Amino acid sequence: MPNLKYFDIVIAMGVKKSQEKLIEEVLTKQIDKIYPSREALEKVLKSGKKLTIYWGIDPTASSLHIAHGANLFILRRFQKLGHKIVVLLGDFTARIGDPTGKYKKRLPLTEKQVMQNLKYYKGQVLKILDSKKTVFKFNSEWWKKRSADFLLNLCGLITHQRLIEREMFQKRISSGEPITEKEILYPLLHGYDAVALETDAELGGSDQLFNMLVGRDLEKIILKKEKFVITKPILANPKTGEMLMSKTSGGAIFISELPSQMFGKIMALPDEVIVECFRLCTDLPDEEVKKIELRLKSSENPRDLKSELAYEIVKIYYGEKKAKEAEAEFKRVFGKHELPEKITKVAVKKGKCDIVGLLIATKLVPSKGQARRLILENAVKIDGKVINDIKMKINVNPGLIVQVGKRHFVKVK
Repeated sequence: MPNLKYFDIVIAMGVKKSQEKLIEEVLTKQIDKIYPSREALEKVLKSGKKLTIYWGIDPTASSLHIAHGANLFILRRFQKLGHKIVVLLGDFTARIGDPTGKYKKRLPLTEKQVMQNLKYYKGQVLKILDSKKTVFKFNSEWWKKRSADFLLNLCGLITHQRLIEREMFQKRISSGEPITEKEILYPLLHGYDAVALETDAELGGSDQLFNMLVGRDLEKIILKKEKFVITKPILANPKTGEMLMSKTSGGAIFISELPSQMFGKIMALPDEVIVECFRLCTDLPDEEVKKIELRLKSSENPRDLKSELAYEIVKIYYGEKKAKEAEAEFKRVFGKHELPEKITKVAVKKGKCDIVGLLIATKLVPSKGQARRLILENAVKIDGKVINDIKMKINVNPGLIVQVGKRHFVKVK
């Protein structure tokens, strides 16, 4: 008869080893810095104490983007270790606008715009996190109830010098750009969210470090407790240093994109960001990412690696079937120069129409100026024929295919 005690010991050892590996990943994978220290957090994690960890996101756009994936992968690892995960939707702070990295005044959002943007956030988060173990909160829950007295008392806990010393504020001051008091107070409001949640740790991008450290200070003062601050790297172009994904500055690849659109946009990314996108936008093991980096250094065609990247990311949000379909669609359109299987149909009045007006009517371009520029750059085709005359008249009939660039098609109905 087998020794059951022996098997129990073996199983327990396996579980312990698995836990240790997961803790190591939590402390290192897709992580930039940990405050006060990685060693301090490791000690708490190994003690078995269960933490409340939160990630906050202001709904300043109608969708999360693929670089938010790293935040969600990190939270999922904490979730697997049994820690409580809170996703804070900043419906109140989004109306102020985080000044982080902004060298000009941000345009404020209305409450209606914020609520419209929030529409799909929960569903997108739950593509990665466990719905039964994820708590969603809105910071309007407490901020709409706070008085002017409360805010004034909170302001008394942090100095003006501390808030104004931020690089972007100093740049605005030197260039004569305005800074609103709302923007100066943003880190204070952001920081208080951690107090309201009584959180043990906060996760955010390295660009959010200042805001998160203000929250750490406030927890020390108000709750008399330490808060861990965990940052993940910002996805940036290594050549230019510019942020690659931004909800408000453009260039982001949103999770709401159709699989074929997401695949095509990833294929259009610069070659130099391939490895970093694998590292931060997928949850592949670090060993696999290192192999990809070696393949790129050994002169393997970056296009092939980018195709693997696009496939992996689409698979995360839409599943393997949709990823295969998006890959096949891309190869058909860009490899064989065929039309996509599915083309958006747009109603346009039948008859003669100048090419600039047609591009505006089909909503392929936002302005006449951009339409003229694209025509002169030979980026516009009608039924597969390049149009480079901005005065050309087009005979508009049902079934006409209008194309801008390599990826944007519409069919006239």
